Amino acid sequence: MKITLILAAGANDPLKKTDPFMPLSLPLLAGAAPEHEYTFVDMLAEEMPDYDKPTDIVGISSRITAESTAYKIADEFRKRNVPVVLGGAQISSVPHRAKAHADVVVVGEGEPLWPILLNDFETKKLKDFYVCSPVPFDAKGMSVYQMFSYFDLKNVPTPLRYLYRKKYDFDTVFASRGCPINCDFCSVSSIFGCQTRLRPIADVVKEIDTFKNFYYLLDDTVFGRPSNYDYYTELFDTIIKLPKKRFWTGQANLDAASTPEGREIIRKAAQAGLLYASIGIESINPEVMKTAGTLKKNGVRTYDMAIQEMQENIRFIQEQGIVISGWFTIGYDQDTIQTFYDTLKFCEENNLIPIINALEALPGTQLFDRLTEENRIDTKKTINVSHPVLRDEEVLIALKNVNKKGFTFRQNLKRTMYYAKYFDRDTRKMNDKIHNKIFKFIFTFVLQNKLKKGVIGYINSSNS
Repeated sequence: MKITLILAAGANDPLKKTDPFMPLSLPLLAGAAPEHEYTFVDMLAEEMPDYDKPTDIVGISSRITAESTAYKIADEFRKRNVPVVLGGAQISSVPHRAKAHADVVVVGEGEPLWPILLNDFETKKLKDFYVCSPVPFDAKGMSVYQMFSYFDLKNVPTPLRYLYRKKYDFDTVFASRGCPINCDFCSVSSIFGCQTRLRPIADVVKEIDTFKNFYYLLDDTVFGRPSNYDYYTELFDTIIKLPKKRFWTGQANLDAASTPEGREIIRKAAQAGLLYASIGIESINPEVMKTAGTLKKNGVRTYDMAIQEMQENIRFIQEQGIVISGWFTIGYDQDTIQTFYDTLKFCEENNLIPIINALEALPGTQLFDRLTEENRIDTKKTINVSHPVLRDEEVLIALKNVNKKGFTFRQNLKRTMYYAKYFDRDTRKMNDKIHNKIFKFIFTFVLQNKLKKGVIGYINSSNS
């Protein structure tokens, strides 16, 4: 069949034409049923799809920022009698809302469902919903096919990355799925489960060894959890042995730096090429961390010493030559406008690249469910959480102020100089030391400018 796969992105998406990381969802789907003829439409790099180009079926993947765009695209194809499948993280959280715009909605991981869905389409047995989850799905009287287990990561297909027209700076790969932390504002645990599932190390490293240069490890925390430190130790040891060294980035938590075992994982990650980690610290208020369920992931063992312990964990990671951006979400009941400025000060004092966002409750999260019960979700507002003190206008002003101050040339250079002290720790050869230090210096400075554009794009899209 001729199949069109679309990664939806809104016109004001902050990542549009700036995201250096290759989106992996479309290549994985195509790899799950490679016998068909695929066309990729990557709206982070391209404009709208050609609605009149012949195709048998269309699949659209959407994040929350692109939900309305995905629906508009789906409606246009359906006007032309082209069957449409909607999926992705946001669609999985609002499947019945999405069904009004699609012939089929996929809920959960798509790789095991895609070949079955396509076979049902060819044999005219297509269902309304295809679900990969151990939780029974209420189809509300419509037809459904459900796999009552999460995807076995021993069966991950080979992604067909070559189908993208854009050449991304960073390839992408994952070693695990699922997150046991289950923060109240996050939907990862509801979609991928609370148990961490691990891919065979040989499969992960085989993929990495095909990459020309840089890559992004998509795991929820590339430092792993205490229950799988052995896995990440072996993974990084195997990556270190590859004949070609590649620098890479990923997401991480602070908690690994709070124990000797976790610190050894961090050292190995740096030796394996980890250059930059985005870390969801979320808040500098222990009460907010307690409410959101983030104390543990920040490595906090003593409530009264929360900030000091977090600072120690941050410093250890930085001393391994790993650049850190701290991601913060402000808008819990205990927060005020001053929280934005206090958070920026914390970032400046600890040499963190500041990524400061306003709290939004996403469908499919505990936070959304709780605030819905409390009648505190307002979908008509720019920021959908009704706060006892904060108002949208002053929040947007505070966001602009802290991000303007946080990404000045002086601040970017100060942080770059701080990290440069640790950039030669991953090699003993003098030529490699000099080359790596120069490369990492440039990378860190450019990274901050790219993150600044993304943050400003987010604020502008929130204000539009």
